[in-house]
Amino acid sequence: MPAAGSATPARRARLALALLALAAGPCYASAWVDEAGHGLVILKASHTDGGAVFNSHGQSGNFPDAGRSRQDQLNLYGEYALTSDLTLVGNFYFSKVGYRNDSGYGDRHSSGWSDQEIGLRYRLDPDGRDGPWQGALQVLALVPGYARQRDGERPALGQGDYGAELRYSVGRGYRLGEHDGYVDLGTAVRLRGGDASDEARLDLSSGVALAPRWMLIGEFNVIQSLGNGKGPNRIYAPGDNTPIRGNNFDFSKLQASVLYTLPGGTQLQLGYQQPVAGRNTGGAGGPFVAAWWRF
Repeated sequence: MPAAGSATPARRARLALALLALAAGPCYASAWVDEAGHGLVILKASHTDGGAVFNSHGQSGNFPDAGRSRQDQLNLYGEYALTSDLTLVGNFYFSKVGYRNDSGYGDRHSSGWSDQEIGLRYRLDPDGRDGPWQGALQVLALVPGYARQRDGERPALGQGDYGAELRYSVGRGYRLGEHDGYVDLGTAVRLRGGDASDEARLDLSSGVALAPRWMLIGEFNVIQSLGNGKGPNRIYAPGDNTPIRGNNFDFSKLQASVLYTLPGGTQLQLGYQQPVAGRNTGGAGGPFVAAWWRF
């Protein structure tokens, strides 16, 4: 690849898109829209287990009575470019969530489909098609894949109602010494039905190609409650003496991973995610693995 200083803005945009073909998975809601007829499928497995918690004041600590929250999740993501400007996206989750402690709550879990997402992404570049910056507007519908549970029965699989998200993302390629990279920034508002709070979201990701088949990727994800949640939070230890109070929650996490492209084109990722701040939410981190296929 030529150095960024020797490339036109349009050329740099194409270089960044090539990098995203290498590192497609981190950018589920990216600023890039693929060419018509192209698609992507990603299968990801993640695990978290720990006693860390952020209480209602945003202070970090541990669940009482040796409490621990855990989650094992399979995530299937797919996208297909209907035209060169419009892409259909879907994000589907199957989870096992649990909580246990040494008091009367015991060890309980729930398994099943959680909150599913389906929507459209439309190309909307901030500086025109020939500029270095790419942009896209995305609309998602959120559909719960489970029935409502009674408060206190067991940990819930999701927030419990329908919702919608509006997101705008921008991104571009860059040069770091002799290595090509990309940066992608997305901001969103997620509206939720029922008792759950609406959310503002920010997602920042960047990847650098260390070698022809290797890429290092970092992400920073923020969820900020808009303060209109009602009632108790049913996801963590419902009915127990938990530090989590209410449905207004904040959550920030860091994620680091490496990506390897096999000779046949399949891409494999191994990484770790760790919450760094929050309010009214668990703080357990854990590893994840993923595989991507482009067509």
